[in-house]
Amino acid sequence: MAKKLTDELEITIRDEFIHGYMNGDGERVYPTIDGLVSKHGVGRATLYQRAKDDGWQTLKNRYQTELREQIDNERMERAIENAKTLDDTCMQLAQAMLNGVGRRLQKAIEEERNDPEYKGLEAHILSHLSATTATAQKIGKLALGQAQEISKVAADVSNPESFRRIMEQLDELAEARSQEYGDSIH
Repeated sequence: MAKKLTDELEITIRDEFIHGYMNGDGERVYPTIDGLVSKHGVGRATLYQRAKDDGWQTLKNRYQTELREQIDNERMERAIENAKTLDDTCMQLAQAMLNGVGRRLQKAIEEERNDPEYKGLEAHILSHLSATTATAQKIGKLALGQAQEISKVAADVSNPESFRRIMEQLDELAEARSQEYGDSIH
């Protein structure tokens, strides 16, 4: 025989249906009405009627939507903080690289002043210092959001007209390539 659905038991069951509950494995479970009928030993028809009359499914859907949005927002905030930390670290590394190049060049200048027979930095060292400077500059610009390399291929896909033009260009390219390969087969 089914248990009487008291106000207190109804609140408990409603809460478990809408918000779920933690199972023995520490996972949040969102039970069905039938599952709650079995778990709490209440009348099926009575519980279905209460759930329908009080709009439990709508409340559950709203709760889950809000929960997903909150989780997404928290993830976004974490991603933003991680990106800031990464950018700060990259800026520090780029600055350290530039400082190292600067110290090496300063040392060469001092050697040239103090030693009249000093012939300057060798070409391969200058090449390495130059490459280090260029790399540090790229790292710094990326960290500051001034990605020159990336901006060459950037497109405004939020603008439907721009997106359509890009897709047309890709279609033309694909057609040209297929004709190229088709001509080479014949």
